[in-house]
Amino acid sequence: MIYTTLNDLDTEQLTDIPVNIDYLNFMMGGIDRGIRNVHAEVSVMVVKCQLVPISIKDGSHEDSWIHSFTAQYIDEMIAEVDRMSMQPGIKQPVFLLLKIGRMILRLTKEQTVTVFPSFMSTTMYCDSQFQHIAAITEELTKRFPGHAIVFRTLNDIHHHEEISRFKSAGYHPLISRAVYLFDSKDSHSKNERKDIRKDIKRLKKSGYTVTDKLTDNEFRQLLPLYEQVYLEKYSIHNPHYTADFFRFLYHNMTLKWFIVKDDDQIISFMAVQQVGDTLFPAYFGMDQSVKGLYFMTSGLLYQYAIDNQLKINNSAGAKDYKLARGSRPALEYHLIYTNHLRGVQKAAYQLFVKIVTPFGALLLKNLQFK
Repeated sequence: MIYTTLNDLDTEQLTDIPVNIDYLNFMMGGIDRGIRNVHAEVSVMVVKCQLVPISIKDGSHEDSWIHSFTAQYIDEMIAEVDRMSMQPGIKQPVFLLLKIGRMILRLTKEQTVTVFPSFMSTTMYCDSQFQHIAAITEELTKRFPGHAIVFRTLNDIHHHEEISRFKSAGYHPLISRAVYLFDSKDSHSKNERKDIRKDIKRLKKSGYTVTDKLTDNEFRQLLPLYEQVYLEKYSIHNPHYTADFFRFLYHNMTLKWFIVKDDDQIISFMAVQQVGDTLFPAYFGMDQSVKGLYFMTSGLLYQYAIDNQLKINNSAGAKDYKLARGSRPALEYHLIYTNHLRGVQKAAYQLFVKIVTPFGALLLKNLQFK
């Protein structure tokens, strides 16, 4: 049974709740309260006494890439190619390929059910979320015969065994991104350790202060800092958060906050999620005009991981910085189940996966691993 509100759910039947209930309840009440450019209905079901949230996407909206294949693989790539310095003879064929990709995705109808949606760039999983893959898939294919079933953002280092299990269950890996993983217990070079120490030393010399506390009138400072980085510098296809969303996160989510201030003014922030022994910098923003601020703020994350012997899934981007500090590249995948679909829709999904995954993996290894 699918539940659209937690009030209808008999919680006594649950033995495993692998997600934050407050966050889930917030999203079930309407995603647009927190993320303006994601269109989906969030519901839950119970599979073998486990609470399983799902997000149902019907059709191709102008969505953020965190919840849309068209936005991730086409719109984001168009924006990326536009920023690149390419000769016209190269750029035009690339745009043609992206146009073909858009046509193929249009044939899929962009109808998906995402399992355990986090609405973050990276979904952090605990082990129990992979226990009932077959049962979850069976239930969802019955209830959503026209939707692809998706588990997002597994990487080939942390989730090597899980990806194999998904393949055995009939899922296909769709290449997503190159991500950078840091393990404080790894053997790191002298230069890698030195760069992290330099970041912290630079912060101490700056005179900036670091706190994990926010007062009620400071939340309005966070959104412009986020937008400077992710919407103005990078892409309008990144999530469009609301100020109230950051307020909700601070009060209701167990996140580690690094807030850097210049006197009373917040100049950067990072909100970090921890699942098991792995950290993920889920939310970040900074004043782009402050030189070296990214290094200093990220240095806090690396130092925290080292001090507590933790790992970091440092997501994508800033390749040179992350590699220089001992992060290791990995390929990230979405796992997609389409065997229950029919006709053109099924063929379009499978064609897209067969083209994008090998080509994308090769490209990422050549461009993002060194």
